[in-house]
Amino acid sequence: RGHLATMAAQSLRDTIKEKIATALKENLKMDEREFTNPWSTQDKASVLQESRCFSDAPIDSVKCLNLLTRIIYLIQQGEKFTAQELTNLFFGVTKLFQAQCTRLRRMVYLVIKELEPSETEVFICMSCLIKDMNSKNDCFRANSIRVLSRVLDPAMAAQIDRYLKTAIVDKNPFVSSSALVCGMTLHATVPDVVKRWVNEIQETVNSKHSMVQFHALALLYELKKGDRLALHKVVTSMARNSLKSPMAECLLVRYATQTLMSERDATVERTLMSYLDSCLRHKSEMVTYEAARAFCQLAALDTEGASGHTVLGYDMTHATTILQIFLTSPKPVVRFGAIRTLNTLAQTRPQTASRCNCDMEPLLSDQNRNTATLALTTLLKTGHESNVERLVKQISSFMSDITEVFKVEVVRAVKGLCLLYPGKYKVLMSFLSSNLREDGTAEIKKDLVDALILIISQVPAAREVGLLHLCEFIEDCEYPNLCTRILGFLGEEVPGTSHPAKYIRFIYNRLILENALVRAAAVDALSKIAMKCANLRKDVLLLLQFGANDNDDEVRDRINLYSTVLQQCVDDNEVAKTGYEMLMSSETNFSVDALYDSLVDQMQNGSMDQILDFGSLPTSEAYAATAKAKAALEPTPKKPGAPAPKAPAGSQAPAQEAEQRASASAELSKVLQELGATDLGSLQHTCKPKPLTESEAEYTVQVIKHMFLKHMVLEMYVSNTVQGITLEEVQVNLTGLEPNWTELGASAVTRLEYSQNGSAHVLLRKNAGQDTGGVVPGSFGASLRFILKEEGDDLGYEDDYPVENVTIGTGDYMFPRSLQQGQFRSVWEQLTAQGTEVTQKLSLNFKTLESGVDWIIATLNMHPCDNTGKVEPGGRGHTALLSGTFLGGQTCLVKALVGMDAERGCVARVSARAKSHEVCQAIVS
Repeated sequence: RGHLATMAAQSLRDTIKEKIATALKENLKMDEREFTNPWSTQDKASVLQESRCFSDAPIDSVKCLNLLTRIIYLIQQGEKFTAQELTNLFFGVTKLFQAQCTRLRRMVYLVIKELEPSETEVFICMSCLIKDMNSKNDCFRANSIRVLSRVLDPAMAAQIDRYLKTAIVDKNPFVSSSALVCGMTLHATVPDVVKRWVNEIQETVNSKHSMVQFHALALLYELKKGDRLALHKVVTSMARNSLKSPMAECLLVRYATQTLMSERDATVERTLMSYLDSCLRHKSEMVTYEAARAFCQLAALDTEGASGHTVLGYDMTHATTILQIFLTSPKPVVRFGAIRTLNTLAQTRPQTASRCNCDMEPLLSDQNRNTATLALTTLLKTGHESNVERLVKQISSFMSDITEVFKVEVVRAVKGLCLLYPGKYKVLMSFLSSNLREDGTAEIKKDLVDALILIISQVPAAREVGLLHLCEFIEDCEYPNLCTRILGFLGEEVPGTSHPAKYIRFIYNRLILENALVRAAAVDALSKIAMKCANLRKDVLLLLQFGANDNDDEVRDRINLYSTVLQQCVDDNEVAKTGYEMLMSSETNFSVDALYDSLVDQMQNGSMDQILDFGSLPTSEAYAATAKAKAALEPTPKKPGAPAPKAPAGSQAPAQEAEQRASASAELSKVLQELGATDLGSLQHTCKPKPLTESEAEYTVQVIKHMFLKHMVLEMYVSNTVQGITLEEVQVNLTGLEPNWTELGASAVTRLEYSQNGSAHVLLRKNAGQDTGGVVPGSFGASLRFILKEEGDDLGYEDDYPVENVTIGTGDYMFPRSLQQGQFRSVWEQLTAQGTEVTQKLSLNFKTLESGVDWIIATLNMHPCDNTGKVEPGGRGHTALLSGTFLGGQTCLVKALVGMDAERGCVARVSARAKSHEVCQAIVS
C-alpha cells in the first residue's frame, strides 16, 4: 500500500510538472503572437452613456472600476472632452465616495486628478477628501493628500495646514511621503504656508525610510534655494552627516555640485569636495556614479586643472576608475550612464577620458546602439590616429539605426577629429559625404555640410576632394537653402583649385534644373569664378547667355548684368575689369544706404545724367553715426500730460554713459557747428572710451576719440563726484601737440554740479601721415582747467586738474569689423589679388600665450574671426585671425601667429593684408 501511495504521488508530481511546462511554453510564445489592444474599441460616446452607473444603488464596484479605467485610457490617448462633459463626469465620480472599496477609491483619486476640476467645482469633493485625510485607512489618507495638492484652491490651504503638518511626521512612510510631495506642489502657489512646516521637514530628513528622506530633502531645498547662505548651510550640514537613503544621497550630491558651480568659497568648497570624494566609496552603485558624474561636471568648469587630473585641487583619478568599472557592468543602463559621462568629460579633458579607452572599445559592439554610438564618439575625441579607419568603418555599419541626436554627435566628433588629424581627411570626408547621400532631416544635412565646409577651410589638402563631395551632393539636394549656401562657397573656393573648369558643370546644372533661388545663386557662383579665372570667362559668358531668357526676373536681371560686364572684360576693357571685381566683391568702401539716398536725391533734383562719385560716399559706420546724430537732434514730441524726462541717475556707470553719448554723436555735431568746422568730411568711426583717471578719483575723466580723414576730435567726458562742489568753465589743456598736430578750436563745459556729467571737446588737425596711410601717432599731456566753487561761494577760484596722457596709436585708426564664420579665408585670398601683404616678426614680453594674443588684439583694435580670440589651454602656439576697417574704409585682415619659444619667450609673426601698402606697414609696425 505504501508503495502504491508513493507511485501515485510521483505520478501527480509528473502531471503537475508537465502542465507547468506546457503553460510556460505557451507563455513564451506570447511574444510571437500579434498583440491586440483590449482598449482599442473604446469610444467617448459609450463611456459617457455608461457613466450613469455611478448613480446606481447599490454601487457596482467592478463595473465602476472598469468604466473609470476606460475614462483614464481615453484621457491618456488625447481624447478631447467638452467642459460640460468633464463637469458631468466629475459630479458622477464624486458619488463613488460612498463606496468603501479600496480599489475603487484609488481609481476615484486618479480620475479626479486627471479631470482637473475648476475652483467652482472642487468644493464638491473637498469635504470627502479631508474626511479621507483623517481616516484610519492609511491608503485613503496618503492618496487623498496627493489629490488635494493637485485640486486644492490656494485660498483654502490655510484651513488644512495643521492636517498636512501632522501628516509629514506620521509613522506611516506612505502618508509622510505623500504630505511632502503635497508640499512641493503647494510651494508653487502658497509658499508662505509651506514655509511653516520647516521644523517638521527637517525632522523627516533623518527618517529611516528612504523615500521619505528623499522627498524631505527635495522639499527643504525648494524652501531654502532663494536664500544663498541658508542653502549653503543646509547642504554643508547634510554633507557632514551620512544619509540612509541612496536616492537622498544622490540628490544631495547634485545640490553640492550646484553649490560648487555657483560660488567659490574656500570653506564650503573644502567641505563639499571632501563629501563628494567620500561618496565615491559609497556602497550604493547609484551614489558612486552620481559622485563620479559630479567630478566630471566640475572638471568642465575648473580651467586651472585642465592640463592635469585634478578638480578644484582634488584628484579625479578615482572618479574615472569608477566610470571605467561601470563600462563593464552587466546592466545596460549603468554602461550607458558611464559612457555618456565620459563622453561629456572628453569634450573638455580628452587626456583624462582616454584612460578608459581600453574598456570603451568593447562597447562598440554593444546591443544598445545609443551606447555604441556614445562609445564611438568618445573614442573619436580621445583615440589615436591609427584607430581612425577602424572606428569610422565600425560606425558606418549602424549609422542608419541611431537617432538624429546621436547622428549630430557623430558628425561633430568626426569634424573635430579631422581638424585634429588632418592626414586622415580622406577617410573622414568619405564618411561625411556618404552620409550626405543617405536620407536625413535638414538639420543633419546642415551639420554635414557645415563639417565639410569647415574641413575644407582649415585643411588645405582636403580642398579639392571636399569640393567634389559638395558638388555631388547638390546634384540631388532637396533643400534650396543648403544648395544656395554650397553654391556661394563654391564661387569663393573653386578659383583657387588646380582645375576650376571641372566644377563648372555641376554649377551650370543648377542653373537649368533648380528653382529660382538656386538658379540665382548659380549665376553668382559662375560670375565669381569668371572674375578670378580669366581663361574661363568666354566659357562662362556662353553658359550665362543660354539662360538669358529665364522666366524669373531676378535671375534674368543678374544674367544680363554679369553678361554685359563680362563681355567687356573679354574685350580687354581694363575699366570693366576693375568694375567687375568690385561688382562681384561683397566688400564695399561705402554705405549702401548712403548710395540709395544719393540716387534718390539725383532723381528728385533731375540730375540723372550726372556721374555719381563713389569716393564721396561715407562708410557704413560713418553713415550710421550721422543718422543717429540727426535722430538725436530732432526734438521728441511730448505727450499731453506726460511728465518731463528724468535726468540720468548718478549711480549709472560712467563708462556706460560715455559709450551711449559717443554712439549718439548729437553733441559732436553741435560742437562742430559752433566751431565752424563743417568741412571735415564724414565721421569715419568713434573709438571706445578710455579712462584717464582712477574710478575713485574726485573728478573722473574719459577720452573718446572721433576720427575723421584729416582731423580728430577729442571728447573729454568729465564726471563730478565731489558733493558740495561745482565746476564752471571746464576746459581741456593739451601739451606736446607739435609738430604732428595742430589745435583748431575747443569747447568747454559751462557748469558741472555734483553727480553731473559733461563733455569738453578739442578739434585737432593732422600735419603728417601722407606716407603712413594716415596714421599719425601722438602722446599729449592733458589737464583740466576750471573754476571751482564750493557750496555758498559765489566767486570760486581757478584750478588745474592733471590727468593721464592721451595716446594715439595704430588701433585708434582701426574699427573692429566681424566677418561671417568661415569667410575670413575667402576675403584673405581676395586681398591677395587686389591688395598687398606685409609681414613682421615680433618678440613680446609676456609669460603666457593668452597674454600675448590678447595684447595683439587690443593693440590692433581688430575683431577676432572664426573663434580665434580664445587660446586653447595647453597649446604652444596659436593663430589669431583678425578683421577690421581702417581709416578711409579700407578692409584690413591680419594673421597673427603667436608661440612660446624656450629661449626667446613669447614670439609672434604678424601678417597684414590690405589694398594699401602704407596701411599694411602701419599695422605691423
